Amino acid sequence: MNLRRRWWILLALFMTTAAGAQQPAAKIDVTKLGPQVGQTVSDFRLPDQHGKIWTRQALMGPKGLMLVFSRSADWCPYCKTQMLELQSRVQEIVSRGLGLAVITYDSPAVLADFSARRTITYPLLSDAGSATIKAYGILNTTVDPSTTNYGIPFPGTFILDTHGVVTAKFFEDAYQERTTVSNIMLKLGQAGAGVEGRRISTDHLDVTTYASDQVVAPGSLFSLVFDVTPRKGVHVYAPGPHTYQVIAVRLDPNPLLMARPVRYPPSETYVFAPLNERVQVYQKPFRLTEDMSLDGSQEGRKKLANVESVTITGTLDYQACDDKLCFNPKSVPLSYIVKVRQLDTERAHVAASSR
Repeated sequence: MNLRRRWWILLALFMTTAAGAQQPAAKIDVTKLGPQVGQTVSDFRLPDQHGKIWTRQALMGPKGLMLVFSRSADWCPYCKTQMLELQSRVQEIVSRGLGLAVITYDSPAVLADFSARRTITYPLLSDAGSATIKAYGILNTTVDPSTTNYGIPFPGTFILDTHGVVTAKFFEDAYQERTTVSNIMLKLGQAGAGVEGRRISTDHLDVTTYASDQVVAPGSLFSLVFDVTPRKGVHVYAPGPHTYQVIAVRLDPNPLLMARPVRYPPSETYVFAPLNERVQVYQKPFRLTEDMSLDGSQEGRKKLANVESVTITGTLDYQACDDKLCFNPKSVPLSYIVKVRQLDTERAHVAASSR
């Protein structure tokens, strides 16, 4: 092989390698990581912040366990704020028959420090070495193994039955976002404790609406809830191939708010014989929910730093019909106020060797 040809081959190999190196890493679908609903999770033996050893079964309540994996009770403000929110809801969680524990890769010393400063009463479990995190298949593989952050999990929550079988799981793409306890209970079909809804009545339907949480932090994933009851003989329209106004929540733009699409329940087919029309509608009581969070990005945190509350406004839009008439589309004004909890940014008061 002559030198010129060899040079071109080497150049081609270099360009191919460089191009491959520039390709962005494939996005990880965190919902597919770890045990899925219906699977049994691994057991473990881990010390808590007081040195007590816990197993999966020892943590169980009469109806199961809420098992939370978190990044750090030292340097992760979203994690620490979530732990504080869990502490504020311990009694509610226990009253629903669930045990509660959080697992991190932190040392027992770090967990003891955080627990003492923030008066945490539930078990914070130390998975130093991340053996349990790895066994659950949720080790964050995007972290450089040479850094002190290596060993953290993708954060999320498992709901287990008393046999250790996953009945629900809550993992979010953005590490800043953590589903609140009220939102978890809402998704489990359990009404939030102490939540008072606003009641709205029109000529066509009755609505009770509320925010799942009254106090939220940057990254807290909460929901607006709409329990809708159409009047007798009246239907409203679900998404589908028609030109009627679908019942929908339309929020006013708010730079502090990150809103997701409305979640619709299954609908039913309504047949209007005179027009040979078949459309998807709601005729019985149903629930709409819309998940959202306060912007947890660095820029969002700066904007929220001196904010005490956020007002959420918009409309509930719909068109109603009965067996004879279709009424004009209607927009019902909506307004909610949520208080802002600032993130916990205080670091652990322990020696670096104990972290």
